[in-house]
Amino acid sequence: MEQKKIHGSTHDDDHDRSLTIEHIPLDLLGEIFSRLPAKLIGRSRSVSKLWSSITTTPSFINLFAASSQPCALLIFSKRDKLFVFSSPQAESYKFTIPRDGFLQRYDSVHGLVYLETSTQLMIWNPTMKHFFTLPEPEESEGKYITGSLGYDPIECKYKALCHLTGDKIGILTLGSQESWRILSQGFPSHYRRMTDCVICINGVIYYQCFSGLSLAHAIMSFDLKSEKFHLIKYPSRDGCFFVSYEGRLALMLSSNGRSGIELWILVNAENHEWVYKHFPTPYLGQAFWVLRDMKLKGVTAAGEFIYFYSPFSNYSCRKDLVHLGSEGWSGFKVIYFDPKKNSSREVNFPGIAFDDLKRLRVLGSDLIEGLTVVPNHIESLTSL
Repeated sequence: MEQKKIHGSTHDDDHDRSLTIEHIPLDLLGEIFSRLPAKLIGRSRSVSKLWSSITTTPSFINLFAASSQPCALLIFSKRDKLFVFSSPQAESYKFTIPRDGFLQRYDSVHGLVYLETSTQLMIWNPTMKHFFTLPEPEESEGKYITGSLGYDPIECKYKALCHLTGDKIGILTLGSQESWRILSQGFPSHYRRMTDCVICINGVIYYQCFSGLSLAHAIMSFDLKSEKFHLIKYPSRDGCFFVSYEGRLALMLSSNGRSGIELWILVNAENHEWVYKHFPTPYLGQAFWVLRDMKLKGVTAAGEFIYFYSPFSNYSCRKDLVHLGSEGWSGFKVIYFDPKKNSSREVNFPGIAFDDLKRLRVLGSDLIEGLTVVPNHIESLTSL
C-alpha cells in the first residue's frame, strides 16, 4: 500500500521533514479510531492490514463499545418480517427472517440483537449489518426448545444458553470456535417458561421457570462467568415483566389507571430478598386519547420510565387501514419520564415503515403490545 505522508516545515529548517503514519504509536492510532463513527471504522478495515488489525483487536472493540453513546431501538415483528428503528440516528431496518421463520423472541445484549425462531437462534449486529446463525446441537444431545444470549463484562465474552429436550442445557461461547457444552446435571431442576421475561444484567441471565413438583413460578439466574445456576423465589404475583433498574433485576407492573407503577427490586439473590417501590402515575402532559393508548415499556439505566404510543392504536379494525393515508401518519412516539425530577422528554420516530405496516395490516393493538423498546442499545464492532 502506498504510504501517505504529512509534510511540515519550520522557518529555521530549510528541508522538509516527512512523517508516515507508521510512526504514530499504535495505542494513539487506536484512540483516534475509537472516536470515529462505526461506518468509517468499518471502511477503514479495508484500507490496510495495519488498520484492520488495530480495529479488530478485542481491546479496541471493548474501547469502542465503552465510548459508544447509547441509543433507543424500537423492535417489532410481524410474521417473518422484522422492523427495527433507532433514535437519535433516525435509521430504520427491515429484514425477512430466513426459512420462513416466525420470531418467538428478540432482545438486545451489549450491542448485539438476539433473534429466536421456532427452529434456530440468530445474532444480528446492527452496526456491522451482519447476521450469524448459531450452530445447532447434535441430535443425540437433544432438540432445541428455547434459548437466550448474555454478555460477561468481566471476561468480555458473549455466551448463548440453550434449553434442550431431555432436561438438558447447552452453553456456547461465541467466537471461540467451540461446540455446545451440554449439561444434564449440576443445576436446579426446572422447566423454562416460554415467555419474553428474559434479561441479562451485569453478567447474569435471568429467566422465568417452573420449579419443583408443584411447578411453582420462579426465576432462574445463570452467572455467565462461573456458569452457575441459582433459583430465586418470586416476591409477588405473576404478570410482571423484567427490567434493569439501577443495575439490578426488577419486576415491573403497571396499568394506565390510578394504580401507578410497582417495582420489586432484587437486592440479594441468595436470600431471595426484594425491595418494593411504588411510583404514582406520572403526569405526561398528553391528550386523553394518547394517554389511553400509551403503554409502559420499561426503564432506562438512568431510571426513566419508557412509554410508547402509535397513532395506529386508533385503528382497531383491519378494514380501517385501507383508508389510512401517509399524510395522517405521525410516526411513533416514545416518552421518557424521570420520577426523581418529575419531568418528561419526548422522542418522535416520524414517517417510518408506514407502507410496510399498512401492507402487513398491522393494528394498533399489534404495535402497542408487540413492540419492544430497547433504551440503552450501544454500537458494537464485534464480528462473529
